[in-house]
Amino acid sequence: MRIRINIACLLAFSALTLPVPPLMAQKPPVVHNFQQPPLLTEVLPNAPATKFLRLSTSAFKSTCNPNGNVKRVGAEVYATLHYVLGKFTINNPDPDDPEGGEDPVELRSYGGCNSGPTLEVLPGNTLHINLINDLSKVDPSCEVPSPDGLALPPGVGCFNTMNIHTHGLHISPTGNSDNVLLSIAPKTEFPYEFNIPNDHPAGTFWYHSHRHGSTATQVASGASGILVVRGNRPYVPPTPDDPHPLADIDTILHDSSGTPTPEKLFLLQQIPYACFQNIPDQKGGPWQAIFTTKGLYTVASTDPNGPLNAPWICPKPTPQNHATIGAIENFNLQMFSSSIWDTNGRFTTVNGVVQPTVTLPAGEIQRWRFVHAGIHDTINLQVVRASLPRVGANLVATSALLGNRLQQKSAVQQLCVATPTTLIPQFEIAVDGLTRKHLEKVGDGGDNESNYMQPGYRSDILLVFAQDGDYCLLDQAAPPSQRVNPATGTGGGQGPSTPQLLAYIHVRGGRAVAGDLQEYIEKSLAAANPQLPQSVRDGLLKGNLSPWAPFLELPAPHSDLQKAGFSIAFPKFMVNNAVYDPDVVNITRQVNTSDDWLLTAEGEPHIFHIHVNPFEIMDVTYLEANGQQVSIYDKSGHCRTDLPIDKQEMQKQYCSMYHVLRDTVFVENGYQVHARTFYDRYIGEFVIHCHILDHEDAGMMLNIEIVPDLNAPGHGLGMDVMHAHNP
Repeated sequence: MRIRINIACLLAFSALTLPVPPLMAQKPPVVHNFQQPPLLTEVLPNAPATKFLRLSTSAFKSTCNPNGNVKRVGAEVYATLHYVLGKFTINNPDPDDPEGGEDPVELRSYGGCNSGPTLEVLPGNTLHINLINDLSKVDPSCEVPSPDGLALPPGVGCFNTMNIHTHGLHISPTGNSDNVLLSIAPKTEFPYEFNIPNDHPAGTFWYHSHRHGSTATQVASGASGILVVRGNRPYVPPTPDDPHPLADIDTILHDSSGTPTPEKLFLLQQIPYACFQNIPDQKGGPWQAIFTTKGLYTVASTDPNGPLNAPWICPKPTPQNHATIGAIENFNLQMFSSSIWDTNGRFTTVNGVVQPTVTLPAGEIQRWRFVHAGIHDTINLQVVRASLPRVGANLVATSALLGNRLQQKSAVQQLCVATPTTLIPQFEIAVDGLTRKHLEKVGDGGDNESNYMQPGYRSDILLVFAQDGDYCLLDQAAPPSQRVNPATGTGGGQGPSTPQLLAYIHVRGGRAVAGDLQEYIEKSLAAANPQLPQSVRDGLLKGNLSPWAPFLELPAPHSDLQKAGFSIAFPKFMVNNAVYDPDVVNITRQVNTSDDWLLTAEGEPHIFHIHVNPFEIMDVTYLEANGQQVSIYDKSGHCRTDLPIDKQEMQKQYCSMYHVLRDTVFVENGYQVHARTFYDRYIGEFVIHCHILDHEDAGMMLNIEIVPDLNAPGHGLGMDVMHAHNP
């Protein structure tokens, strides 16, 4: 395999004692600047709007104007979102790409851009979304039976029918609120109304399509966006009547002059677009054969050395090949595989851009909001100082890499070497939209060597670069033990088989920082907030964020242990040994009570997600040969170091989770995750499912209903009690 880099890259490598790979023809590097996700066009309100906390994003403005708009009137936020088949391009650094580095695609999208528009609200807002489904009523995936070329699993299909799920929001799951049991058909529109309570936590959330049967296809197509709940509630001291007043960490994230901490949003998407050979009027329908470097990939492909595991390409269409532009239309070929993202050659995008360049000054504390909006592949986030061969070398100018992921492997491994001395720590302040009780250092070369992001996860970090230089934002390769094929370290799993460069980070200007970066951040926060009581400021100096955490501990359970076991017995994808049935309520629980849950996975790892209410990770255990369940945590809540090496490796994803609140969690095969949830405030029917979304579509989901009173007639629903008085 040839490693392809441009001529300028030779200058960077010339000082290395490594073999220089063959060069492409001279070609200037193509730099794609970082951009924020798009924003909807603001419409002037008819009445004074509530004071809003949007931070300036003009320096990183999106290049796409989404189809829709937003208007704010007091506490009411009105947005129009068009769900369309958007035409745009995705940059592709593979020099074999016939489109010259920009692949045209046509994908289902909120607003027609390569990432959905960011929605911003405040606690107490009512978010009205008029969702207009502009997709075609002509939908081969809706045919019964499905066309032979699609061969869809039971329950999968109707890719043009959709809805909206506000992932992580604590709001009603019924009516026209966060109701994923709705189906919004093509050429129709629907008025959503999301009533966000006044006591809702501020944080990073997201929205995506969640119509069962089409969820994976639409999210893989990019039908997702970031939803930020901004907070302006300052810290107030506790009282006997209110021992833990609600406060927002947003209010302390500023410098000594009051300037808000700069922030960047990272919507991480894994869009498996492919170009199909669509012969007119072909038997079995369209979307049957994908172009690869080794021929056409179809459902009949079985040779592991052939198109089954070959990178995908997009040839220019000719009268002979009938090549389409990039599309997502075949569930089995493009999504329904644990290894497809590892082999197709596509890149994880940042706000729709492949390997953008982030430019920022040294010494500046920034807040980065990460959202994993992919459907089933782990992202192991690391920030690494580039190992450049000479002083003054510029990673961005001299190393805009060419090649697909495998072709870039050698260059990434040479330039972005992750060691305890090159890793730049990430200081996590929130997970899944909820502020942590303590600042968590990630990427220090120890147990928390990576910021493990699973589909559905969010991670808010504070980050500071001590000095000028070039850095790599990496999706680090997973160790072989965490791959589908451990012997070869390939085949999908908890991260890519080869490291992927997600973004270049170019640090210039500002001022250098000496000493420990965590101490620098903690001292900066304490110094910038002199209004806080001294005891609270002293806590900040030790990383204590509990005054701003919305939850400290959830109440003890009210009932017996609940279970959610994910398993596969092909072709069945099941929760608690049952395939999803939309007409069955599998679990009924009572509002304002809590449960302990035991989460397990068989055969391969899965990802537990429950709508409406978050949960607290109480413990993670594994089964020893003697049949005993053993906790991975010591008495202080840290990962144990006295376990076998293979267990220490597997437990790393959980090391920062002890008694942490989340709404989505990875369940490792052979491990048990012990979680506690509180069914606060809202009644109604919603879902629990695997957030590997092709698994969810294939049946790995169940319905749970929260009712007013388990012991009342009809569980407190309806008017059954009236029959006794009116015989």
